[in-house]
Amino acid sequence: MRLSRAVAVAASALLSVTALAACAQETTTPSPQASGVDACAPENLALKSPGTITVGTSKPAYPPYVIDDDPTNGEGLESAVAYAVAEQLGFSADQVQWTFAPFAKLYQPGDKDFDFALNQISITPKRAEKVDFSTPYYSAPQAILALKANSVAGATTIAELQGAKIGVQTGTTSLEFVDTVIQPTQQVAVFQDTNAAKQAINNGQIDAFVTDLPSALYITAVQIPKSTVVGQFASETEADQWGLVLQKGSALTACVDQALASLTESGQLQDITNQWMADYSKAPVIS
Repeated sequence: MRLSRAVAVAASALLSVTALAACAQETTTPSPQASGVDACAPENLALKSPGTITVGTSKPAYPPYVIDDDPTNGEGLESAVAYAVAEQLGFSADQVQWTFAPFAKLYQPGDKDFDFALNQISITPKRAEKVDFSTPYYSAPQAILALKANSVAGATTIAELQGAKIGVQTGTTSLEFVDTVIQPTQQVAVFQDTNAAKQAINNGQIDAFVTDLPSALYITAVQIPKSTVVGQFASETEADQWGLVLQKGSALTACVDQALASLTESGQLQDITNQWMADYSKAPVIS
């Protein structure tokens, strides 16, 4: 499948900047053990509350990332990842506390009331100027969904989507994606959260909603059965990458990266992914 030039250029730029950022972190951030002291030992971690890992996310939190809107149950991709990282850092499940904030506030500059946060937050150069990101724990392409009765549901090309009234959630990379890749002729509708966007689709206020592919498939399968995933926009190698968010310059960042590296090497991160995330490769592709 041949992607549009805009998709290819945007993906290439994102991957290049991400690689440069990773190199910069490797050359400027000392190893947690560089001083001879294990900076990642639980007793040496600079935490918001000593003896407790504080994790941030948004509320409501949606499947398949958090099940039953309750991140404390350890169920769902991001809930499970948070507890797995905490365990790697030396903390048990009862030493994990959760705090909640609107999506965009999680990656705004300034002091944080969490040690790390996660909520499908895409790693971007602009955001990385304000916060630290861990190495990626998951990646997913953008996708578009619509009611089956809407003419947009039959679209197979970006050109066929340009006349549609499209909605996105505020603060997400979906808005920039829609503006730069789809380039709709109507102004994009921006909603505070996914629930508001779903209501707008049901009410006919928008023709379609752009979000990450796993969310789109869950919405169409469970929450709005009369809707369908029109398609995804990029291959797996060009997908958004999601990272844990930490305060800019956090001493914890290198330790979180070390924890994720251990989870990757052991296969536990892949096991978590396999448990909670379906195989999305068969979703149709918008060309």
